[in-house]
Amino acid sequence: MKTLTITEADSLAAKFRSDLGLSLAEPINAKTLIRKLGVTLVYRPLSENSFGISCMSGRKLFMLVNSNSTRGRQHFTIAHELYHLYFDENPMPHMCGNGADGVEKNANRFASSLLLPREGVLSMVGKEEIVDHKISLATVLKLEQYFSVSRITLLIRLKDIGLITQAQLETLKAVGMKESAREYGYDMSLYESGNEGLVIGDFGEKARSLFEQGKISEGHYEELMNMIRYGGEES
Repeated sequence: MKTLTITEADSLAAKFRSDLGLSLAEPINAKTLIRKLGVTLVYRPLSENSFGISCMSGRKLFMLVNSNSTRGRQHFTIAHELYHLYFDENPMPHMCGNGADGVEKNANRFASSLLLPREGVLSMVGKEEIVDHKISLATVLKLEQYFSVSRITLLIRLKDIGLITQAQLETLKAVGMKESAREYGYDMSLYESGNEGLVIGDFGEKARSLFEQGKISEGHYEELMNMIRYGGEES
């Protein structure tokens, strides 16, 4: 498979945004997007190096996201899996981990472009910072909070856009995320895990339909519904 260039990933993500009625600058609410697309999403604890999995059955799209990941990482995983569901030439049940093959690189670049549109990022960076190619920690915090992404996702995107060097990336990467966010008065939830047990989509409706058709028992139906009732707190 051909590896997408950054420009190609930007164009693909821009078209995806346009088709959904989203501007080229606004942040994406991942959960709202999932609802709009009709994807069934479940948050569950997975192993440390497994971030998510996606698959499709007919026209039904499914996604599982690691609730042990930080919320910033979860947002990236959702965007990454959307690439597999909508643009992968050979879509199949696919586990998102630390792979570096062509498909994974394409999914990562698409996710980065989708969550951090070039136009939106540039509009929030000071002119002097752009000219000097030196982004302040305050701007990094503002960007990662506004677009709801992890620190490393943002830094890689800033480097790809040409706003920072690899050396600057390493320097900013070494700064404690929670500590710096706390010092600047930001909410900590972006840097923490969460959403365990949360289900998004028509899961409940499907479970009720199966129960009414006699395809599952009342006990099984209650078990499925409890996954929603006592799922994770949404944020």
